[in-house]
Amino acid sequence: MTEFVLTLAGAGVGLGLTLAVLGIHGLEPNDVPAFRRGRRFLAWWSTRRRSSARWAAASGAGALVWLVSGWPVAGLAIATAGVFLPWLFGAGKVATDRIERLEALEDWLRRLADVLRAGNAGLVGALQGSAHDAPLAISPEVTTLGQRLRSWDVADALLQFADDLDDQIGDAAAAGLCVAHRQGTGTAELLTTLARQIAADVAARRDAEAERARRRSAARILLGLWAVMFVGFAVFGSDSYTSVYCSVGGQLVLAGVLGVVGVAVVWLRRLGVEPPAARFLCRERP
Repeated sequence: MTEFVLTLAGAGVGLGLTLAVLGIHGLEPNDVPAFRRGRRFLAWWSTRRRSSARWAAASGAGALVWLVSGWPVAGLAIATAGVFLPWLFGAGKVATDRIERLEALEDWLRRLADVLRAGNAGLVGALQGSAHDAPLAISPEVTTLGQRLRSWDVADALLQFADDLDDQIGDAAAAGLCVAHRQGTGTAELLTTLARQIAADVAARRDAEAERARRRSAARILLGLWAVMFVGFAVFGSDSYTSVYCSVGGQLVLAGVLGVVGVAVVWLRRLGVEPPAARFLCRERP
């Protein structure tokens, strides 16, 4: 019991120091420019708070399991799962966010084509003006592009825009805009064609994601059943099942079993996320 109290106290001190360092680092002057916009700062602060709360809750749950069961490996497993579960089960959100960004890119290109077709502005002026009503999913990138176009070469600004989007479809859009800027004619038709291609790609991705979602649901159900069975044996099983885990060797066996389960879950997560396609406008960063 004394060892457990000391361990818990040490974990609490370590967690407190970690949170203190993160808080101090977040107030460094060099970090301030990255969060000048109020919306970005609030999003960053909210994410930081949720992450800190998740770490604290996971540490507390792990310590409680350790205290009740007397199995340190089980406590560490619960704490680790509490920290990484959002990442492990976040494959669907990653895919959804990517599709939303592509849909936003399609909408943005169609708006640009409409502005150019109306003859109210040239391509550069349309790009700068689009920053005021850009789709939310790509608003930071479009806003930055509009600012760069005030002092940058158009091609360099568009290439950097592709780096900001960091997606093969974004490369295609940036390349199309570069071509449109150089040829000067048929720009609206070119942007409309690009938007149609992106729409077809989004439709294909939605179909593929629906299939992946079903597989992820099946994997979650199987993992949940395994967890219920494990907890049931640990809580309601007789001593003949659980006493073996009270020894050092039993804890090592338990660590091996949980390690295999963890590797399997990570592998399933990787299978549930579509690997990004290779970019063709990627430049070496200084």
